[in-house]
Amino acid sequence: MKIFNKYFSFVLISQLLLACSSTKLSNSYKSENISSIRNAKILVVSRTPQNNVRKSYENQIARSLKSKGLEAMASHNIFPDLKPLTNKTVERIANTIAMFRDEGFDILLLTSLKDVQEQEVLRRQEGYNTMLDYYGNKYITLKGYYDDVNAPPKLDPIQTELEPITQKEVTFILEAVTYNLSLPEEQRLLSVITTEITNPNSASSVRNGFAKTVATEFK
Repeated sequence: MKIFNKYFSFVLISQLLLACSSTKLSNSYKSENISSIRNAKILVVSRTPQNNVRKSYENQIARSLKSKGLEAMASHNIFPDLKPLTNKTVERIANTIAMFRDEGFDILLLTSLKDVQEQEVLRRQEGYNTMLDYYGNKYITLKGYYDDVNAPPKLDPIQTELEPITQKEVTFILEAVTYNLSLPEEQRLLSVITTEITNPNSASSVRNGFAKTVATEFK
């Protein structure tokens, strides 16, 4: 019974942790030209000063898009020295667009981490101390367990008072913006996707959750 109780407690704790981790689409905009990505090459660019993070996000997003039948490529493979534009001018923007299109990319998918939010959340503890608590009543005999009419009466349910606990929630807010560089400037914006990932269990779960959400929006 002790082994079962330890296992049961472990399962409950695991379920609680899983319940606290979530990925949700918080905002999605698609223009009437969104279908133009289907027959075009997509350049995935992740805006971050950390090159290893850039590579990992671009690779994962490109893989997820390819799984949906789209032709996507990570920008670090084509433009390893690509840096965010500073002192933007019409000429510099035009030159950057021309650079992408010269390599055959008409679609630009630009991703970034917009914010990290932390908050304290008050939660009520849930769970059972033992299997007997789980079933609500403690039976005196095996016959009683099967509710035999001749069995001794059941004891009252075990009452356990559990104090509420305070937990910290961390939410990563990521954004993916897609442009069709072949269209006139006022028509270039194809989509905006904002994803919120709360209490991820690792950095890779943030990346994978974001990539999956983005790819799903383009299916």
